Amino acid sequence: MRLLVFCLLLAFPLQARDCNISFGYGLLISPEQIRIMSNDRTLMQINHDTQLFIKGEWQDLTQEETALVTEYSQGLRKFVPEIVGIAVDGVELGLSAMERMLSGVGSRSQQAEWNELIRETTFQLMSRFVRSGDHFYLAPQSLNELEHFLNGELKPQLNNLARHSFGAVWEALRDTLQHTETNFEQTDPQQWDAMGHLVERINFGLEEKASLLEEKTALFCQRLKELNAIESQLQQRLPQMLAYDVVVEKH
Repeated sequence: MRLLVFCLLLAFPLQARDCNISFGYGLLISPEQIRIMSNDRTLMQINHDTQLFIKGEWQDLTQEETALVTEYSQGLRKFVPEIVGIAVDGVELGLSAMERMLSGVGSRSQQAEWNELIRETTFQLMSRFVRSGDHFYLAPQSLNELEHFLNGELKPQLNNLARHSFGAVWEALRDTLQHTETNFEQTDPQQWDAMGHLVERINFGLEEKASLLEEKTALFCQRLKELNAIESQLQQRLPQMLAYDVVVEKH
């Protein structure tokens, strides 16, 4: 059961561990702005892909510098929403399926307990990845740390949630059926069959996300290297940017 539900979380390939580049600051992407953040404070900001602000001060850029800022900004816009979207979509797929499975099963107190567990697990995800409409947030991390987050932090929580939820559902069904005239031995296989189909659907969706992540991991790392090169050019032209190394490569 755990293998079926959590196949997505095992999906990050070895290439991710070989990528030695990371984001040193949080990134908030919106249609008009990109904010480079630390502890909820904006340190640098790019408006409309052309205007650069450092610590709230507008930077007077040459034409060449503006072109570099635009290239840098557009690179971030391609990378951040994509990786946030894949991570959020994949985990929410499993959580929403669990919510549907739990709907209408058990007492009100059981429903409240299960929903709270799902909310807590979702909150753990949202502290690292946020997608709200056309706004995206990615916390400071590398692909290595992302893999550790999915497998080392989030995976055990989802594991516990699934074990608790799935077991509780069948216990609640058993309790309900034992107080009716329905023959449990006849109904139980039908319920397990329905459960099997549900898990198959979850598994299929997660496998699609896993394949997508596997295909794109090397591309993500390459994009980070390209962004690091652009950032280095900007830092040479604008020394005030040296204090805020957004894309960090460890040698």
